[in-house]
Amino acid sequence: RALRASVGVFLALFIINVVLSIGATELFGRYAPEYFGNPALSSYSLFRVFTVEGWYEIPDLIAERAGPFVALMARLYFIFAVMVGGILGLSMANAVFVDEMTVDNNEDLETKLDTLLDEVRKLRAELEARDD
Repeated sequence: RALRASVGVFLALFIINVVLSIGATELFGRYAPEYFGNPALSSYSLFRVFTVEGWYEIPDLIAERAGPFVALMARLYFIFAVMVGGILGLSMANAVFVDEMTVDNNEDLETKLDTLLDEVRKLRAELEARDD
């Protein structure tokens, strides 16, 4: 159930990854072909950026190989990628997954609480009937 709820978030992350990887291939492919030589390689590199593991190494490498304007654009591009894909996207996926996992427990508790409330109402009705 939690996986079904997370599909939309994972699909959105996949689409963001594809769009950013195509852009990165066009923008940075000539400066860092080992990371952005083709869209598939770019997609893997951006997935690494989304996991926030060593994300700063890639724009620093591009900055070393390119001029100051491209270096600035690369840093801004990857800051955006980390914020959208890494921090917001993966956090959202985790939040949806955890929320759906806890909903199962909440439904059981709500059912038990409803049963308990019904029993309390019946007892009150019986007590009121005896008093009359």
